[in-house]
Amino acid sequence: MNFKQLVNDFLVETQMDDPVATVLGQTDDAAQAVQWVRDAWTQIQRAERWSFMWNRASFTTAAGKAEYTPIEQNRGVGSKIDITTFRNGNNGTHLAPMDYHRLAVPSRSGSPSMVALLPNDSVVFNATPTEPATYYYEYWATPVVLTDDLDTPSAPPQFHKAIVWLAVKNYARSEGAEWNGLYTAATRDFNAAYSDMQRFYLPQMLPKVPLIY
Repeated sequence: MNFKQLVNDFLVETQMDDPVATVLGQTDDAAQAVQWVRDAWTQIQRAERWSFMWNRASFTTAAGKAEYTPIEQNRGVGSKIDITTFRNGNNGTHLAPMDYHRLAVPSRSGSPSMVALLPNDSVVFNATPTEPATYYYEYWATPVVLTDDLDTPSAPPQFHKAIVWLAVKNYARSEGAEWNGLYTAATRDFNAAYSDMQRFYLPQMLPKVPLIY
């Protein structure tokens, strides 16, 4: 479903308003519906490291520079890097990941052998490069905010309904006790869909419970 279809599905489930012809320029209840759906999709994207948000990227270091921001790494602010995947494309070696507390400020020059992720989301090497090198790594993309009618979530289509159920759940919770029935039903349906998403689009691991409450 695209953004307009998600919003109209939400409006049907909640009976807040009539279906809209566009998500753009809405007011009152329709505008709120647009925002509930937009926020629900952003919330789902931020909750996990989904395989449908996984990407590869690379960047080239500069001589004399050991620390690189997300933008300098060619990934968006808000993306989640996998620090264990760093590989030097010049010689094919993999860099050992280190906790930044244990990785001292680079005190030598040469080819790095370790890399750490800093709290500001920059990466820092254990040695200051003396010559340019290209490093390859993996990451999960920055959450995409739905804006236009035809914007479509990157999640597989069979799980788009989970976005609607989460939006309905959040809306019903905000409306108070008189909406408990809708809240309970939306929570049940969302949890079922979310559990399947975790099973299919996260690394195989022990069963998990939804991270969204």
